[in-house]
Amino acid sequence: MKAPAPALVACLAIALMSSSFTHSTAQTPNNIEACEYDPGANRWFVSNGNSLLETSDQGASWDYFGSAEATHGMEVLGDVLYAIDAGTLRAYSLSTAEELGSLGLELSFANGMGNDGLNTLIISDFSSGKIIAVDVSDPAAMSKSTLVNDIGAKPNGVVVDVEGGRAVVVCWLGNADILAVDLVSGEVSTLVDGTGLGNLDGIDIDGSGRYYVSSWSPARITRYSADFTDAETVADGADGLSNPADISYATELDTLGVANSGNSQVTFHGFGTDGLEMLNHTEPRVWHNAEGFTAHLGDAGRVLLLAYALDGRLLGRTSLDLPAGRTRVRWDRLGREFVAASIIRVAQADGNWSSSLRK
Repeated sequence: MKAPAPALVACLAIALMSSSFTHSTAQTPNNIEACEYDPGANRWFVSNGNSLLETSDQGASWDYFGSAEATHGMEVLGDVLYAIDAGTLRAYSLSTAEELGSLGLELSFANGMGNDGLNTLIISDFSSGKIIAVDVSDPAAMSKSTLVNDIGAKPNGVVVDVEGGRAVVVCWLGNADILAVDLVSGEVSTLVDGTGLGNLDGIDIDGSGRYYVSSWSPARITRYSADFTDAETVADGADGLSNPADISYATELDTLGVANSGNSQVTFHGFGTDGLEMLNHTEPRVWHNAEGFTAHLGDAGRVLLLAYALDGRLLGRTSLDLPAGRTRVRWDRLGREFVAASIIRVAQADGNWSSSLRK
């Protein structure tokens, strides 16, 4: 993407993070374990004890998804949401929340789940090390088969690498491994022999084939290259992570949703690749994506916002009084000038800091 005119301030690439909730009239998450993105309706699901909640505004409000139940892994596949409810796999219509079918998994601790994009789910058994495949061609008549009797570790999160014909599985305990299971033969291979991380929980993949892995020790999201040769930390405890469990990457939004079992909050972390570049990074921190921005302030104060066209014309201005900590603000809350703007300058009223965001 072309750089803005020299007169404009440099743009700052950011990751959207939201770690606080406002109460909805229905419910707020509690005792959560898993989250899942539904691209058809642009909403997120989260397990809530054994009930299921949904949000269409990235956690600003939550509602029950009918009477659906989920305790662990979830997968959206076609027009169905599949959810592990203790030892049972349940299939729910995305449009009505009606239960379409269920299957007793006969596993000691059904935990992680991935899908092949067609009609197969891959599910891990945390206690026994078993990996099973479930045929969901007909949600009302699902059937299962064993892929691996014992993977040789405590398997947790699962994602399916469709092109590679394998399930990628992250494991529990210290210095945990990342393993691969061939979807045809069930052969197990090691992708990362000792990650240096403890208690890996969730894994998902983005549109570029990179893998995101959550760990409890330390509380971290690590991004691996497609071949697992490179790794980098992309979120940690400072970003609201607390025992991060199951995760879901929304490729349509370039946003990772994380179910934090330690504080019962879902955090959202944006990794947009639409021409944004990180040219500077100082505290306080500001992030944005297509929907709005999040400011992390050390102290409460007034923030000034200026909306510019790409050619530098000032479209509008406003100010907000924000509390200390993280506050998320949608562009449409600021007015149509900010929705239409190409560049937005965010500055503290006393002039101590400023950031410019290229939309």
